Order: sequence, then C-alpha cells, then structure tokens
Amino acid sequence: MRYDLAPLEGITGPLYRRMHHQIFGGVDRYYTPFLSPGEGGTLNKRELRDIAPEENQGLPLVPQLLTRRSGDFIGAARRLGELGYQHINLNLGCPSGTVTAKGKGSGFLAHPQELDHFLEEIFSAALPVKISVKSRLGMTSEEEFPLILAIFEKYPLEELILHPRVRQDFYRCAVRMEAFEAALRHSRNPVGYNGDLMSLSDCAAVEARFPSVTSLMLGRGLIADPALLRPEKRTRERLQ
Repeated sequence: MRYDLAPLEGITGPLYRRMHHQIFGGVDRYYTPFLSPGEGGTLNKRELRDIAPEENQGLPLVPQLLTRRSGDFIGAARRLGELGYQHINLNLGCPSGTVTAKGKGSGFLAHPQELDHFLEEIFSAALPVKISVKSRLGMTSEEEFPLILAIFEKYPLEELILHPRVRQDFYRCAVRMEAFEAALRHSRNPVGYNGDLMSLSDCAAVEARFPSVTSLMLGRGLIADPALLRPEKRTRERLQ
C-alpha cells in the first residue's frame, strides 16, 4: 500500500514537506497544493518557488494542477516535465465556492462533455508526464458519477484518487463508501482512496474492505498527527 499526503493550501508547502520528510517520514508521495496555470501554462512566482527542484530535493513530489483549459494544462505539464517531474495530478475535487464558480475543481464535474473534451486533448498531446486525477463523485448527487467514471475509463490514468463525497457535502457529511465500492468495482484504472483517514485504524479498515485500492491519501489526519505514518508506528499497529 502506498501512503500519500493530500495537498492542503497554505499548509503543505515546500518547508512543511521537507521538514515532514526529514523528521517523520512514512509518506510515499507528497502532492503540492494546486497550481493554477495562466494562459499557455504560465505559473506565478509563488507557484514556481513551490515546485522548484532545489526546494524539494529528495522528495517524491507530484504537482497538482487546477484548470479547465486544456491548453493551459498542456503548457504547464510541459514546463513541469522540463523541471524533471514525471507525474502530474489534475484537481477535480476542490469544493471551494471560489473555485467551483469558475467551473474548476469539483465544479468541472458538472460539465461532463467539456471534461471529456479536455481529457481527450491533454491525452492526445504526447506529454512527457503521467497524469492522475483526484476527483469527487459529482456536484450534487452520487448518481452523477457513473457518467463521470465512464469518461475517466476512456483514458489511461496513472491513478484515479477518489474522495467519495459530492461537492455539496464539502467535508461535513459521511463519506459514501458504497459509492466508492461501486467505483472501484467498475474502474479499469488504478484507484486510490481519500477521505476521513484520521488514524491507522481508519487506514486499516479501508485496506481490509478494499484490498485492490492502490493508495491511501491522508490530509487532516496526518496534519493532526505528523508521525502517524512512521514505519515503526505502522508496524506496532499491525502487531496489536
């Protein structure tokens, strides 16, 4: 099982990632808080500092992009490839009103035809990076997800990281485990799990219920206990 740190804007920047990696460890991949490329894929100074190789030496880092314009994604992905990155993540999960109002993040899920066209263009661009997607189940109802999943199934995703809530749930409602189970059963792409993993016992429960899951992505639980994924701590938990 792979364990990843979810991106949290304003928290999991380069300094946090370096210190966590050096002091606590146990994270297999760190994801950047989303980068919002401008026209042609330009990144601002803060974003360039965030992903600068010298700021992330020795870190298994995956840049995350937030956009609904394929040209901007393609341009940014090429730039990131030139910096040595081999894997880029597309954010289709952010529920923030300022993001979804622009049709980005989980707001993009409300436009399946446009999303399909976007994915077709970026996967046809012969990019030098692998592409994964972090998604929710839909905007207002989990009944939206079969169509969304059918779109994802058309493309060779490095991984589909699924947060089993809809945008309207934000982080308040319980995760929709039955919907996640159905998605896992019907996805040909590798599927990772994200959502309410606050302890090692939470992780163990997901691993036991869904043994084919490829990764667990932790956010708030790992921020609350940065030592949560220390290898020796995980070993003790398994032996108890």
